[in-house]
Amino acid sequence: MNQLVEEKLGNGNVIKYVRLKSGTCYHAETPKKVIKVLEEMLKTRTKVRIFFGDAKTGQSWHEENDVVGRIGRSTGTIKIPLLVPDGESGGSSLLDHCIIRIDTHEGTLYQHRKFRVGEMTLTKGKTTELPWEVFIDNVLHACFEKNPQAVRFMDFLQGNLFAM
Repeated sequence: MNQLVEEKLGNGNVIKYVRLKSGTCYHAETPKKVIKVLEEMLKTRTKVRIFFGDAKTGQSWHEENDVVGRIGRSTGTIKIPLLVPDGESGGSSLLDHCIIRIDTHEGTLYQHRKFRVGEMTLTKGKTTELPWEVFIDNVLHACFEKNPQAVRFMDFLQGNLFAM
C-alpha cells in the first residue's frame, strides 16, 4: 500500500511524496508509468538516459548533463530516486515528476504522449572559431567548431544517440 508523505522545507514549502512498499518516495505528481519504469530500473541497475521537460506539454528542456546513469536511491527517512553516473556510488536527485522520456540502450521505456524536442536546424554561421550553429525552434542553442560535433549534439538531444 502506498503512503502519502510530506516534507516541509526550511523555506516553508512542502513537497508531497508517495512512498511505495519498496521504501522509495516519488513526487506526488510523478506519473505511475514513470514510477513503474524507475522501480524496474532500480532493481535491474540498467543504464538509462533521462529526458526532463514540461510535464504538461511534453516539451524537452534540452538537458545535456546528468542525464545518463543508473537509478539509485538516497538514504534517510525520505528515500528519493537518484541518477548515478558510471563509476560513482551516489548521484543527483531526479526531478521524477519532470521526466518526459526514459531510454535504455535497447529503446524507449517511457515517453510522454506529447514528447517534443523542437525543430532543430544546423547552419554555418559567420564566426571562424565556432561556425556550426544549432537552432531549436529558430533560437540559437549551441555553437560548434566542427560539423560532426554539431550533428552528434543534435542526435543526442533528439534521442537518436544514447550518450555523448
